[in-house]
Amino acid sequence: MKTPLSNPFTGRLRAFSLIELLVVISLIAVLAAMIIAASSGIMKKVKRDQIKAFIAELENGLEEYRVDNAIYPLNPDPEAGFASISSYGGTDADAVGGSAVLYKHLSGDFNEDGEVDEGETVYVERLDYWSNHRADNAPEVVRCEEVGGGTYVVVDPMGSPMRYIAYAPSKVEEAFMSEKVHNAATFDLWSIAGSEITSGSGPDSVDESNWITNWGSN
Repeated sequence: MKTPLSNPFTGRLRAFSLIELLVVISLIAVLAAMIIAASSGIMKKVKRDQIKAFIAELENGLEEYRVDNAIYPLNPDPEAGFASISSYGGTDADAVGGSAVLYKHLSGDFNEDGEVDEGETVYVERLDYWSNHRADNAPEVVRCEEVGGGTYVVVDPMGSPMRYIAYAPSKVEEAFMSEKVHNAATFDLWSIAGSEITSGSGPDSVDESNWITNWGSN
């Protein structure tokens, strides 16, 4: 009876195949990480482009509002001061309150029932709450949210309230000289674009490097 000859290379081939498998798995893991990182970067750019387009749309609406009313929606109001949102306590609360001002004046929903009031002018289409959350033709990206107590705010495509400040003509020069605003002749409008705003007062509480503004080039 003949005994089958053993192959001295079998063990080596098996070991080599295992090493190859580990290399392939490692390469797949590296490629997957690269794809995820690239996808994240692409999505961030898409969101930033959406924010820029939305800011341009709001600016157009504000200019049309000024043509009809000879003034931009004010925040702060000369008598009542800055608009406020009780649920928000960040260091830029005054500017966040401006998102409620934008909602009322540009959507036409002054009584804040979620729908455009009869006889009011709509300066930015589909900005009212009903159009964003209950209508069949809602915009692709939500433009407003309810923040409690029947208060509605304009939000950017990342879901954060828009920031808006516009002083009365008699106060704007003083505000500009004291660096409370960047645009002396018009208004400040910006998105924090996903940045975190904390309630602290230290240097890390506000990071402006990621903001998209109507006074900068970012």
